[in-house]
Amino acid sequence: MTILAALDQQFQEKGMPLKSHPIQNGQFLYQGKFNLDKERSLPFGVVIAKDEAESDFQISYRKLAYLNNYADKTDLLELINELNQTKTFYYTLCLAGDGEIFLRLLGRTTTDVKPLYEMLVIGSNIAKVMTAELKSKFPSLGSE
Repeated sequence: MTILAALDQQFQEKGMPLKSHPIQNGQFLYQGKFNLDKERSLPFGVVIAKDEAESDFQISYRKLAYLNNYADKTDLLELINELNQTKTFYYTLCLAGDGEIFLRLLGRTTTDVKPLYEMLVIGSNIAKVMTAELKSKFPSLGSE
């Protein structure tokens, strides 16, 4: 069994109707959304580097918040560094050039994809907590 087949099976068993799509460089992408609350959802993506017995992967949670006031950039980066050292565990908060704040995890998996799935679910909870923490300290952060 390949990683994609194992992931397809895991997502089907968990009631997550996700399918992989080939992207550049022989990689594969799964995309979905977790609900943050009644109004907002959190888009995520899982990239698998290659469909073999062992592969690198990346999980990313997008659109946690947006930096609207670039005068806050230095203070926001200090908070992001602090959160990365104290609360994000294996995940990393990042500030993109366009002001988007996202969370990502890089790892390696085999055809035993249960740990990858568990990291995907746990990461959604961490992203939810980080979103609330960022917005509590920087109320000027936007949602999109």
